[in-house]
Amino acid sequence: MKVVYYSYYGCYSSPICAYLHLNDKSKIEKEEFFKIPFLFQVDYGQMRFIGKDNNQNEVFIIGMKNFSENIKKTLYDLMEVFKIKEDIIFIDTSHYDVIFFKVLMNLRGKKILTQTIDNFLYNYYLMRHKNIKRFVERYKKIL
Repeated sequence: MKVVYYSYYGCYSSPICAYLHLNDKSKIEKEEFFKIPFLFQVDYGQMRFIGKDNNQNEVFIIGMKNFSENIKKTLYDLMEVFKIKEDIIFIDTSHYDVIFFKVLMNLRGKKILTQTIDNFLYNYYLMRHKNIKRFVERYKKIL
């Protein structure tokens, strides 16, 4: 099975959820948080492999902007055309994204208030980490 965590940007909540999916942690420490693969790397439409879980499910992330339904439908149709018999599940993580994320990434990219923004984003994760962990665990149970 392939598991795809996605959101608008695909570089905040999606990598966090994918990381938690692959690592049995109740909370990610700050040093480890900033080493999460593809965290803060905006690249729409690029499906990125994160790893395999304990059940050998492949875990991916992707940023889909507002085209998630079109992208999912296209992928399913391509799988049918090419007779690919693979189970795939898409998990929307956008409800855990920061509302003004684009502004923060622009400031962070220009090296303005980088440490303050990083602290804010980590603390935002800490405020929601229990909900995020439960969210990921709920999906892991059905795989």
